[in-house]
Amino acid sequence: MIELRHDQLRFAFPEIAAALRAQVAAHVETHRPRLLAEDRVVALEHLFDNRWRRHQKDAAFRAEAFRRASAFNSEELAAAFTRAAADAAGIDPEASADDDGPATLCIEFQRTLRIPDDDRTYPLPPGLGRFPLRHADDFAERLPAHWQERGGVLMPMFQAEALWINFRSLSGYPFALKIAAGKINAVSAEAWRAELHRRPAQDYVVIPGQPWLDGFAVRRGVIRQFVAMPLGAGYSVEEQLTGAADIGGIQLQAHPLRADVYFQETVAPRLPKTLADVLALLIPEPAVKFDSATACCAMAAPPCPAASAAPGMGLGAGGQMRQEIYADRRPLSDWDAALRRRCFVHLCNSLLWREITGAAPPQPPVTANEYTRAGLPWFDYYREDFRPLPGGKAFAKVRSIFQLGKKKGDVPLPSNEPIQTPHVVPVGPTKRRAGEVRAWRGD
Repeated sequence: MIELRHDQLRFAFPEIAAALRAQVAAHVETHRPRLLAEDRVVALEHLFDNRWRRHQKDAAFRAEAFRRASAFNSEELAAAFTRAAADAAGIDPEASADDDGPATLCIEFQRTLRIPDDDRTYPLPPGLGRFPLRHADDFAERLPAHWQERGGVLMPMFQAEALWINFRSLSGYPFALKIAAGKINAVSAEAWRAELHRRPAQDYVVIPGQPWLDGFAVRRGVIRQFVAMPLGAGYSVEEQLTGAADIGGIQLQAHPLRADVYFQETVAPRLPKTLADVLALLIPEPAVKFDSATACCAMAAPPCPAASAAPGMGLGAGGQMRQEIYADRRPLSDWDAALRRRCFVHLCNSLLWREITGAAPPQPPVTANEYTRAGLPWFDYYREDFRPLPGGKAFAKVRSIFQLGKKKGDVPLPSNEPIQTPHVVPVGPTKRRAGEVRAWRGD
């Protein structure tokens, strides 16, 4: 199931919730008789010896804990056990078969600054708000026939406008996501194939892990920015690598992690398995006084970072940006090959958007020069714990929009002057800089 909510695409997999619900039910059925037969005094002593050691000498709490434990009947303990097991899996045991459960992937398209297409490699530009999205089926009678056939959503972009794609798993459930510009995979530079592949190159990103994607993975640690260009003029990456502009726009296809793999890796370690586990949930531990002197401050989250009359647009290769696309550390067999959701995002220039939807397109974005002159920040994102991919080999054949325009004697990119980016903010997990000594943070 794919839904459009608040200009976000939500790829939901209720099949995963159903499979997890069955595995949780089997766990409860297996462990419930033994759990209910356990001695409550022994279970509470275990809690005081392990989880509640700081309250060993709190006579009032000990008395209250033993009083409450003896008062629970078997039905109450069994119900608490079932609820706790379901919570560990992120599911509602009483939900209907179409409940989304934990396996929901949210994708949004962020407006952003188009970085200069020159010889420099720039940091990450900011997000300037979501692009609006509309159901293609709501305007079927006004769409080209091939758009009607593919369904999906509509999105407005100005010619030479840039975007980045933001990924978020609502519960942290893992996904493998394929992203293509027309028929060309944005990660591997290969022609679109429906299955997940690692040979000759990985052709998907892994979420969580990959927070966003700003462009085509041209080499290790460097992408070329996604920039909208009219189809038929030869600027799109799809046209350069296939010789045709058959599809245009963006394709997305999501595969969830297999439910049994997720259950063993993530759910099983959190499941209550003993009476002590259940009593710890039913009997609230006394609050511990908070010592502000030893508190840690959480780092603030990073900010979410002339029209053509052609019938649609594709994505060309813009300026170079520092961005790593991370290698998958799982076996390929961990992903559910049988479960996938695929969606087309049709790109409309401002004239076509108004003609189809009757709505005005968003205002043109500010330029990179205007943004930088205002003293606003750029960003860098690093992950030392992930290995970056080397980039798609076929992208070496792709010319950037500026390079093609120069060859054609055209000026496809207005405001393409180089800029300085003095205010760069590191975001995400920190990476040790050259010469930096890692500090001990223990007692």
